[in-house]
Amino acid sequence: MEKKSDLDWSILKGPLVVFCICLVFSSVLVGGSYYFNSDLEKEYNNNKNLFQSISRRYLDVDQEEMVLRDFYPKFVNLYNRGIIGQEKRLNWIEALRQAGEKVELPSLTYSINSQEEHIPEYNINYSGYTLYRSSMELTLGLLHEGDLFKLIEYINNTAEGIYTLTECSFNQNGKEIQYVKDNANITASCLLYWITIDLAGGQRIEIS
Repeated sequence: MEKKSDLDWSILKGPLVVFCICLVFSSVLVGGSYYFNSDLEKEYNNNKNLFQSISRRYLDVDQEEMVLRDFYPKFVNLYNRGIIGQEKRLNWIEALRQAGEKVELPSLTYSINSQEEHIPEYNINYSGYTLYRSSMELTLGLLHEGDLFKLIEYINNTAEGIYTLTECSFNQNGKEIQYVKDNANITASCLLYWITIDLAGGQRIEIS
């Protein structure tokens, strides 16, 4: 019997070449798909980050609009009332004069000092604003102690701004109280602080 010879490689040459080409092509496809997917993932992350950034900015703008809508009218109200912005010194003096006439005080004199920064006893973060005060010293001739309370009530109802009554001292004039009009039975000396809030560094709030 005739012995079989070794494999005829000429017959397998074609299929082997095709197989090698397919293997190389598959490797290229696998590698290409990997880098393609990597680029897609990178592009996705970039777009995701961009979307999140835009969303945050939109939410910030929306929040700012909400704050303006809710708080700006209140801010304007405080500004118009003389609590925020420049002090209403002339208004204070006029309110005090009218109060003295209304209560019919026997005598009323005052002095008001220059505005200065007010530093409270407790720490407050004013976020770019400064608390100011203008001290006003009053010397009042009173028929009786109740005149002072009437004066304060009238100032509360007519003056623009806020103030604190820091101290008052009383001295009786004469040994006996005489309830006669224009008779100053008591002399009161009081110290008021008119308080305003304005921008720090000497800047001024302007609302058109």
